This record gives sequence, structure tokens and C-alpha cells, in this order.
Amino acid sequence: MKKLFIVDGNSIMNRAFFGIRPLETQSGIPTNAVYGTATMLWRQIEQIKPDYFAVAFDLHAPTFRHKMYDLYKSNRRGMPDELRTQEPYVRELIEKMGARVIALEGYEADDILGTMSNIAESEGVQTYIFTGDRDSLQLISDNTFVLLATNADAVLYDTSAFKEKYGVLPSQFVDVKALMGDSSDCIPGVRGIGEKTALSLIAEYGSLDGLYTDFESKKFTPSVTSKLAEGKESAYLSQTLATIERNVPLGVTLSDVEYHGADKAGLCALFEKLEFFALIKKWELDASDGEAPKTVAFKQAPVDIINFENVAAHFDFEKGECFFYDGEYVASCPISDAVNYIRCAGRVALYDKKSVCHALADRGLDTGFRADDVMIMGYVLSVSENDYSLDKLIARAFVAEAKTPAEKAYYIFSVLFC
Repeated sequence: MKKLFIVDGNSIMNRAFFGIRPLETQSGIPTNAVYGTATMLWRQIEQIKPDYFAVAFDLHAPTFRHKMYDLYKSNRRGMPDELRTQEPYVRELIEKMGARVIALEGYEADDILGTMSNIAESEGVQTYIFTGDRDSLQLISDNTFVLLATNADAVLYDTSAFKEKYGVLPSQFVDVKALMGDSSDCIPGVRGIGEKTALSLIAEYGSLDGLYTDFESKKFTPSVTSKLAEGKESAYLSQTLATIERNVPLGVTLSDVEYHGADKAGLCALFEKLEFFALIKKWELDASDGEAPKTVAFKQAPVDIINFENVAAHFDFEKGECFFYDGEYVASCPISDAVNYIRCAGRVALYDKKSVCHALADRGLDTGFRADDVMIMGYVLSVSENDYSLDKLIARAFVAEAKTPAEKAYYIFSVLFC
């Protein structure tokens, strides 16, 4: 059976933003929401292997629910500036991952999820809804499943899993919400009726109509009777507000959201801009689009040829050698000789000068020389990272891997002088 993977874009983007520590590029672009969205979506795509892929977004405009009830979502704060900056990148990410972005004025993302799953059901296609919002649980059916994002892995809900957790059917969940309300959306519900009581009432009477039909003959406690009687109008309003619309005039068919895989070159370009170098490697993205991979260009030479006005040095203490690169030539010499060259040099770039000096001191060598430490530069430029090894610095800055000491000298030089 074919599969539709449809995502609540706003929900997942917000969960990524608030769930992942702040990240930013060297130029100061915040990126945690983009990074989190990328990793969460990729994980689900790998598992589901969808035939159709779409992401629904809310628009910054009133919906039919706002017009019906002016307090609807009135307590929502505006989007944080750090997240607003990332939203265009999230949308670009989604499109490069191969999804169709869908939004329609007057409706919410939930309504788009409901409509697309309804279309899929009518065509015998399984739907997997990925969201962090419990509202979509009402859409669960034999062919529609909800992947509810959590702080750990997403939890898959089908009808049996939902019934086991809540004691009612997914189709009854709207009526539960009609009674208990939803403070996050300013849906009033019935004052004084909480989730436990709401679940119990709907489990017993089947629906809101079943609860209120022949209401006077039902035996509730005096307190519950009073609350339900006074809150009837509010309950039915809340039911309407909580019900996901499944027939939105989207003008979109399943063929419009057919999934053909990611645009790897486009993703790679975006990830380079946002400095997601680990993802480039992990996802095996290729920005060259068939071209040969990047190569390190330098010439081997005797150390006397090196121009020590601007030079990088990389110490290989296992081999007892130091490798120099001056922008054109690479040369090596014994570590004991290297200290004299460095002391007489103009400007020198090293990685982790403190460790280098400790190792030199252990060998009885002079450490009284000046040098710029590119490890410290890497920290200053990417304080949100937690790995400042030379390999990681090279990967982040150049999307490359240094396989030899000579290549490490080359990239150390490139950090400071290029």
C-alpha cells in the first residue's frame, strides 16, 4: 500500500526551536530550528519511505475559527525573532527535501492535514501525520496514523494504541476536548470539567450528543450536573472549534505531492550556508553534482624554500616531524628544528598552541614563541558547538577532511590567512 507522509510544519518547527539548544553560524544566523526540523523529518522519511510527501503551514491570517470565536488562540505569543529568522530556511529545507508546502488562508495546518488524509483514505493510501500537537489524534483511522513528536522518539498512534491510552476511540476525542477545553488554544470547554472526567463521560455516553440527550434523567453528582448544564453552549462551541475540517478546498491532489526524493545538491548548498557539515557527510550529499571532489593543492619542497612571513605549522609528535605550509609549498623537518624556524617567523598559525607547548616542553624544547591559535578562533566563531577538534574545524569551515599532516597544515593556514 502506498504511503502519504504529511507534516504539521509549524508544530515541528516550534518543537525543534524550543527543544534544541541555540545554534548559529559563524556570521550569526540562528539555525537550531532548521537543524532540528531536518533531523526529525529525515528520520521519519527513512523509516516510512513515503510515496507522497507534504508539509502544512499556518498563515499569519485569521481563520474561520477566529471569526467564530474572537478569543480563539488569543493567548498565543508572537514568534520569537530567532525563530522568525529561521522560518524561510525551514521552508527552503522542506522543499529541498522533496516536500510540497501547503497553506491556505482561512484554515489551519490541522485542516490541511485532515483534508489530505481524507483524500488519501479515499484512494486507499495510508497516511502518516507527523506533529507535536494532540489535536491530530482525532484523525486516526484504519489507514491514518499519527506520529506524535516527543522529547525522545516520535510515538506512533493507531486506533488500538489510542484506545489503550485514552479509553475512547479517536473519533470521540473531539467530544472529550469539547468538555475539557484546551487552554493552549483558548477553547473554553465546560468550566470545572477536566480531562479525567471528560474521558469518563464520553467513554460512558459515547458522544457529546449522547451526554446531553435526555440530560435530566442521567445521574451525575450535583456538582457535575451543574457544570454540564451551565456549560452546554460552551461545550458545543468548543466541539466546533476543536473539530478538524477535512474538506478544505485545497486544489491539491496526491499526484501534486508525489515524492521523488531530495534535491541533494540543493540541500548541500543550504547546509553549507548554514554550516551543517556533519549532516552533509551523514546524508551523503554531493554539492559538486558529479564533479570531482575538492582536492588540496600544494607543492612539496625543502623547508628552506618555505616563506616564513606567513606560515602554518602542524606538529606530528608521533612521527617527530613538523609540517609547514606557506600558501604554496609544504615542507617538513624534525620537531627540534621546527621551533627555531617558528621563533624567527613573521606570523605563525597553529592549532591548540597550549597542547603543542606542553608537548614541546616535555621534550625539553623552548616554547617562547608567538603564534595564532586557530582552535581559539574556531571557538569564538562557533561558540554553540561542543567539538573543537581540528577535524571538526576543517569539516565545518571547508566541508573537507584532512588525511595527512601536510593537509592539516594546509587547512590551518587557510583558516587564518585565506
